[in-house]
Amino acid sequence: MIKIILMFVLSVYSENNAQIDRSKYSIEPYSVISDTKMVDEGSTLAKSPAYDVIWTLNDSGDIARIFAMDINGKLIKPSWVKKYNGVKVVDAINIDWEAMTFDENGDILICDCGNNYNYRRDLSIYRVSEPNPYYADQTGIIAKYSFKLPDQNKFPPEDKLDWNFDIESIFVYNGYVYLISKNRGNTTAKIYRFKNLKPFEMNIPEIYKTFDFKSMVTDASVSPDKKNIAVLTYNYIWIFETDGENPFGKYYYKDISLGQCEGVSFINNEEIIISNEEGYLFRISLKEIKK
Repeated sequence: MIKIILMFVLSVYSENNAQIDRSKYSIEPYSVISDTKMVDEGSTLAKSPAYDVIWTLNDSGDIARIFAMDINGKLIKPSWVKKYNGVKVVDAINIDWEAMTFDENGDILICDCGNNYNYRRDLSIYRVSEPNPYYADQTGIIAKYSFKLPDQNKFPPEDKLDWNFDIESIFVYNGYVYLISKNRGNTTAKIYRFKNLKPFEMNIPEIYKTFDFKSMVTDASVSPDKKNIAVLTYNYIWIFETDGENPFGKYYYKDISLGQCEGVSFINNEEIIISNEEGYLFRISLKEIKK
């Protein structure tokens, strides 16, 4: 019996790895998300501070749910659940979820701010209590924060070169919630931040700064020790050294060719992982980016 089980496990492992075309990527993928039918995009990655898991989610077209997986992309499924469909987020609606992060209290922030055509007037952030992924199949929202961007007056802007109101990145640093735009007109993104988020009212962030990321931004992550910020684009991975209150201090970047990059997360203070639209996972050290 043990031999049969071992053969089955090796067969599944071989099938997953056989799917990976290693030749077309600049970094060799080390694994693939175990169920790419359920997690069909994996728009973001966020390492849990409480459990040894990484959270991800699907974007528009999916129900309000999140998924936990281990470092190798294997989905974590509670043993008592007969038909696993992810962790349902009760009382939430997924219009176009694109980003997630953890706040300083250990709650999950889910950013419903995907805005490909720059016409949305219903942007929001959900604060969610992190569930125990080994036992829970649902969780509830703590609050919903509606917001609007201070510099958008037309929905969408008439000139497509001004389509800079799509957002796929969120992170928390030094008490502020930061958002980074995905500019569809050029490569200069806007960085917004909130000092306080309040439910039951319209929140308006300030424009913190602009930065040319040389490509469209798709995700961001903060290292556990808060000393580095990773920003992912389609063609580059950026590392910013934090400088006191400023999260965007000295920076480094590395060209990457990983398909359509979607998610990034620190897994410790020295390494990050990246996911692409096909569900492949890549690992890279800060030393390699900063050299």
